[in-house]
Amino acid sequence: MENLQTLERSALIACLAASLCACGTSAWPPVTAAAPRASALPAPRFDITQVGTGQSTRYVYCDVPSCPVPSGKTAVLPAPTATPVNPVAAGIGDKKDVKRTVDIGFPFSSSRVSDADRDALIDAAQARPQSRVEITARSDFVGPPAGQHAVIAARAKAMRSIVAHQAPGAQIIERQEVAAPRPVARAEQAMQRRGTVRFTPPADVHMKGNAK
Repeated sequence: MENLQTLERSALIACLAASLCACGTSAWPPVTAAAPRASALPAPRFDITQVGTGQSTRYVYCDVPSCPVPSGKTAVLPAPTATPVNPVAAGIGDKKDVKRTVDIGFPFSSSRVSDADRDALIDAAQARPQSRVEITARSDFVGPPAGQHAVIAARAKAMRSIVAHQAPGAQIIERQEVAAPRPVARAEQAMQRRGTVRFTPPADVHMKGNAK
């Protein structure tokens, strides 16, 4: 009985020893060091260099290490520089074309001048401060005569105040027009109530060619 237990114990010890040996010799994945990160490459440097001579001379961009080196016989010319632009030759600063006649689109039964029409009228008055100015105020076909003339007077005053403020020396003449009492389309009705300001520069009696 004891011999049997001894044999079983010996077999168990042998199995345990074999297992430990297998564990000790099992292959584990090799541990490798992380690859070092590549350092940032230096930014490329470019330059302008002369290529050729005489009429074939030109300037090119090149990478600094590979730029061609001018020989001793090559005349190194100064690098081209930007030529300043003449504002007059380029049209910069030219006086803008200012209208001689400005039309004002008035709303229905109103003497209000829009910002765009006001700016156009101011530009025209400032460009011709000594002009002869003819202001025409109008009314469309709608309304009684008294109301039409009241609207016309208000529109003439609105245009005259702008011109007089910008061109104090201008000679201003006013005209009034009332449309016939006949219904028309909306587009034509808008034309009936527009105002018109016409600038006529004074005649220069000393202009070359006029004197006789």
